[in-house]
Amino acid sequence: MPRCQRTFRRLPDAPKFASAGEACGWVCPWCADDRETYEPVVDRALLDYARFSQVQGTHDFGAPPDASRPMSFFLGLWPECVYEPVERRYEIYLKHGSDELQLRLQIGHEVFHRLCSRGKVFHWTHEMLACLQSVRLLEADGATAYADRMRRRYRDDAPRMSVADLLAIDLRLPAKHDPATLYGRAFALGEELREAAGWPALCRLARVGADGVPDVAGWLRSLDAATAASCARLMGDAR
Repeated sequence: MPRCQRTFRRLPDAPKFASAGEACGWVCPWCADDRETYEPVVDRALLDYARFSQVQGTHDFGAPPDASRPMSFFLGLWPECVYEPVERRYEIYLKHGSDELQLRLQIGHEVFHRLCSRGKVFHWTHEMLACLQSVRLLEADGATAYADRMRRRYRDDAPRMSVADLLAIDLRLPAKHDPATLYGRAFALGEELREAAGWPALCRLARVGADGVPDVAGWLRSLDAATAASCARLMGDAR
């Protein structure tokens, strides 16, 4: 069963509404005044795209140690990937009212978090890679016009946040930033780093160090000197 994304309380076992010929859904009993509802994603094309995202993500970033854990997809308040330790599964929430291409963008982003962040990593590098990967997947699936539109949107949003502010964000805290601004700056920086280091090398930034976060300094040391210097400059000399 899904959770209320506001309170994180588990919704009742029994679904609260059902439309003829459609899947059941739940109205949150704690937020009912706002008509907060959740529905399982049953669209076969979207579920196929989620599998495509998982296969491609595993190819790019490697298989996670818990690759056998299942994923469940729900329409909810906002995109989010949550690990449920009791059920030992991942629940991915997508935003109600999104069109098919928007849902695919969200799926690509959240499946990256399922594979690499796994409910444990809240770091700018993972937001950057999730933004890049979601656009790459759209393009690989043939949605090139929408992928280009998202690139332009992210680039337009990027100037509203500095690289220094991006690198200083603590994503474990309640959001005090506009997600569009965060994603824009993360994507733009990611494009620059990819151009400097190449996609395979950039994918290694998804790896987590002993302290539970990506080792950016170690990643820079793994590059040749000229590439490391270029990437460090792009990140404001993050070494």
